[in-house]
Amino acid sequence: MDTIFSSATTAQKSAIKIIRISGKEALKTPEIFSFKPTKPRVATFRRLYDSNKDIIDDAMVISLPGPASVTGENVFEIHIHGSIVVEKKIYEHLAKRRGFRIANRGEFTKRAFLNGKIDLTQAEGINDLINAETENQFKSSILQYEGALYEKLKLWRNDIIFLRSKIEALIDFSDEELPEEIETEFKKKLLCLLKDMKSSIKSSNYGERIRNGFIITILGKPNVGKSSLINYLSNKNVAIVTEEEGTTRDILEVFLDFGGFPIILNDTAGLRKTSSNVEKIGINRALNRAEKSDLILILSDNGDYHIPDLKVATKKILVHTKSDLNKECNGKGYKISVKNHEGIKELLEVIVDHLKKLAPRESVLLTRKRHVQGIKKASSALKKSLTTNFGINPELVAEDLRIAATEIGNITNIIDVEEILDDIFNNFCIGK
Repeated sequence: MDTIFSSATTAQKSAIKIIRISGKEALKTPEIFSFKPTKPRVATFRRLYDSNKDIIDDAMVISLPGPASVTGENVFEIHIHGSIVVEKKIYEHLAKRRGFRIANRGEFTKRAFLNGKIDLTQAEGINDLINAETENQFKSSILQYEGALYEKLKLWRNDIIFLRSKIEALIDFSDEELPEEIETEFKKKLLCLLKDMKSSIKSSNYGERIRNGFIITILGKPNVGKSSLINYLSNKNVAIVTEEEGTTRDILEVFLDFGGFPIILNDTAGLRKTSSNVEKIGINRALNRAEKSDLILILSDNGDYHIPDLKVATKKILVHTKSDLNKECNGKGYKISVKNHEGIKELLEVIVDHLKKLAPRESVLLTRKRHVQGIKKASSALKKSLTTNFGINPELVAEDLRIAATEIGNITNIIDVEEILDDIFNNFCIGK
C-alpha cells in the first residue's frame, strides 16, 4: 500500500501548516529531508533540505509509529511555516519517492477505519463535525464521533446474536418439544427490539434534518415582502426587491442558523393567477417545495392568508408583513416590519420553538439513509422470524436472525463493498 501525504490544514497562506504522512515508509521522512531522526512522539525542531541540499524550511516534526497513531499506520507530521511555496516544495520532494503519493479525499480516515481505529459511523461523525455550521449540528456530530450510535447498534446486534445462539442450541435438541415459556420469552425480546428500532427509524428524519438542514418555505402573494424578509435574515441581497409584481420566478435558497438549528430558507414566486408560462412554472415549484418543507411561512400585508392550492398538513405560521404601514391585520399573524426591524426576533423565536418540539426523546439519531435502510432490513428479518414456527423450523429462525445481525453490522463495519466505502469517504475533504 502506498505511503500517502497531504496538508491537514488550510490550503491558503497561514502562520503554520501541518503536512501529514501515513504509511509503511512514513518513518523514512528524516532520511528524505536530510535531518537527524527524532524520538517517537516527541516534537522536535529540525531543518528540512531538498535533494540539492538547499534549505526548504525550519519545522517542528513528530514521529508517530503505528499502530498507536491516528490511522493505525506509521505517521509523520511536519509543522511548517504556512507558505504555499514551502508546502509545494515538500509535496514535490515527497512525490519523487517511489511509493509516495498525495492522499485522496478522506483517505486518512478511511485507513483509520480499515485498521480498526474507528467504525464507519464514527468516520461519518468526523466528516459531519468538520462541516458543522450550527450548534445542533456540532452536538449531533460529536455524539456520533464519540461512538454513541456505534454503541447503540452494537447493543442491538449483540442482543440478536444472543437470541440466535439460543435458537441454534435448541436445534441440537430438535427431537424434543420446545418449552412454551422459552418461545414466549424469545418473542417478547424480539418485540422489544423491533419497538426500539421502529422508534429510531421514526426519528431518523429529524436526524437527517439536523445534518442537512430543516426546510422552511416562504409563501405569499406578490409584493408582500417575501424577498425583503429573506434578504434581511441572510443579511445580503439574495433576492431582487422591486415594486414590480412577479420579480421572483424561481426558488431562491439560503442556508441560515436559527437558534442552533440549520435552516434551508426558500424564497418563492408570488402566488397569483397569471398568463405567463414562466411565472406559472415558478408558482408550481413554490407549491411543490412547500409540500416537502418542515415549516411554511405564509406572508400577507392585508390579512389574506388563503392559498387554495396548498393542501399539505405541514405546520404553517402566518406572518403579517409591513406592520409599520398597516397595524391591523384581522388579528391574525405575527406582526413584522423589515423596514423598522420589528417583530422579526419574536418570529424567529416562534420558529425555533416549533423546531424544538420536533426533537425526539432519544439523543442518538440515525443521520443517513444507509443507516435507516440497514435498520429497516434488519427489522424485516426480525419480523419474518416472528412468523416462523420455532418448534418446527428453528433453523429458519436462526437464519433470519443472522441476516438481521449482518445488516446492523454493515452499518458500522462494511468491509466487502468497495463502492460503498468510496462513496462515504469521497465526501471528505483532502487531508482527512
